Amino acid sequence: MNKKILCGLMAGLLLLAGRAGAADEKLLEQALQIHQRIIAFDSHVDLPFDYPGAAADGNTQIDLPKVSRGQLKGATLAVFVPQGPRTAEGYAKAQQDAERKYKLIKAFAEDNPDKAALAYTPQDVQGIAAQGKFAVLISVLNAYPLGDDLAQIDAWHQRGVRVLGYAHAGNNAWSDSSRPSKTLNDTPDEHGGLSDLGKQGVARLNQLGILIDVSQLTTPGLKQVLKLSKAPVVASHSGLKAIVDAPRNLSDEELDLIRQNGGVVQVVAFSNYLRKAPEGAKAAPATVAQFVEAIAYASKRIGIDHVGIASDFNHGGGVEGWQNEGEAQNVTVELLRRGYSERDIAKLWGGNFLRVLGEAQRRATKH
Repeated sequence: MNKKILCGLMAGLLLLAGRAGAADEKLLEQALQIHQRIIAFDSHVDLPFDYPGAAADGNTQIDLPKVSRGQLKGATLAVFVPQGPRTAEGYAKAQQDAERKYKLIKAFAEDNPDKAALAYTPQDVQGIAAQGKFAVLISVLNAYPLGDDLAQIDAWHQRGVRVLGYAHAGNNAWSDSSRPSKTLNDTPDEHGGLSDLGKQGVARLNQLGILIDVSQLTTPGLKQVLKLSKAPVVASHSGLKAIVDAPRNLSDEELDLIRQNGGVVQVVAFSNYLRKAPEGAKAAPATVAQFVEAIAYASKRIGIDHVGIASDFNHGGGVEGWQNEGEAQNVTVELLRRGYSERDIAKLWGGNFLRVLGEAQRRATKH
């Protein structure tokens, strides 16, 4: 990237961040240089059903112009379908919706072959980034579209899914959710964590080398995954209960267990999980500083090798200063402000996530 482009990016980001001090300019210039050298990778992003496509700089938190401005090298895009009724009709609709999401994700890369490509391994991500393109990894969040069919794990693996999380807001046939649905008449401990199907699924995910995502599981479910899994896991987009005591946030005990597993916790830039909202008042978004404070807490608790960065863009994610992928360097500025080295920034911005993905794939026994 030439000096003129760097200066343009720096001016735009300083304006967006509302900062223009000499110290901040220096930090931002340093961040821009670092992003040229590292693989900045966002571990959890959604695409809405009405996603307009990746080519234009549109009204969405991720597209190709934005990832170029933010010097992001890749992201995991989620085949996400909300939990619904466990009926034949419900499953049929979930499968249709999952297919729509899958096609949107594939189109992100395949409709823009000069700027993006699908990735299936950490080596793919590195190779795509080396070509100056954006790497798209595919995940499934919420196993609801899989129904109660274990063979669907193989089917989605064949279609390119390399990360899978069982639950979102609502229990399903595979696991309990940390946010059971009142509308669906869920109970908090329907399965006591994982169902028998979910336990079988852990073994199959390990065999295929699919990285298991423990975000949004109940504590019993998370503990069961960690006991059963032969590979490290990821919490692809999680907050911390020590900061906000929300049901889906991870306790210190859960952080410690994920570290012991060799896994990684991708701290999510979601305001309600980073700061407590005032009673009865509409809260302002959390800030990049508050986001990095959560990263710092997790890093101190479980070590820099077990922590990473996630946005949850297009599904509620975004903080003041990082409201879309075009502002990604502002996170790095705040990390630099707190004294993090380039080596540690590279770990947080995707290195740890890709390492754990690679380890899950190396431990695969069946293909």
